[in-house]
Amino acid sequence: MICRVFILLCIFCFSIGSLNASEKGKTITFAVGHDHDKMLMENYPIYRASWQFLNHSLAKLGYEVDAIILPWARANYYTQLGKADGLFLAANLPGREQWAVLSNPIGMGVFGAFYHKDRKDEHAIIAGVRLGVHDKILTGYNTYELLEVATAQQGFKLLFNQKVDRLIMSESYGKYLLSTELIEFKNDILFDSGMIEKRSIHVAFAKDIAESLKAMAVVSKAIDLGMSDGTYRDVMIKNKVPESMFLPSLDK
Repeated sequence: MICRVFILLCIFCFSIGSLNASEKGKTITFAVGHDHDKMLMENYPIYRASWQFLNHSLAKLGYEVDAIILPWARANYYTQLGKADGLFLAANLPGREQWAVLSNPIGMGVFGAFYHKDRKDEHAIIAGVRLGVHDKILTGYNTYELLEVATAQQGFKLLFNQKVDRLIMSESYGKYLLSTELIEFKNDILFDSGMIEKRSIHVAFAKDIAESLKAMAVVSKAIDLGMSDGTYRDVMIKNKVPESMFLPSLDK
């Protein structure tokens, strides 16, 4: 009898161990930009906080997070093809709904225009990496020329050399670039806080790929869990994210 109980106990322990190993082996992959590691290390609070928050919350559901590092345009395309589960980070910008569905929100981003301090009142030539996604901001400027640039770095160089009057982009990403690889421009370039647009921040998933949609359900569940147990606010505060970038319901 004792022997039989012992055998059953061993089988039970083995089953539990196998289940735990299976849980630990589950992975969610996020396509990220080429400077992902640098953004985690340098002064980009909302990016670092969002990454830590998702890692912590998904771990509670038995998932690990793996970053697929690519040039940003390729990361976007990789996600659309389903080669990565999701695209990190993705603001809720016009046009994204053509290929993506979004996770539950994890923050708020401010989008607007940077300008050269010596051309504060000039806005004839507007530059942007993806002009079409900033339509609401652009309607506020009386412009005669829109210039699409390949990268934010290129746009800032044009702005610094006073070849363009405004560069439309994320305030947080722009300030990150100006405090790191473009620090030589920092004292001459400012952000126009008088004309901004706020957008929620998410992880984007391919809407026509079943595995991607399954991953979105897991990520959204993890976000809800992290919001309810206090992880979200703790991580945002620890990383010194401005409270204006917290989700509205958690501002106070």
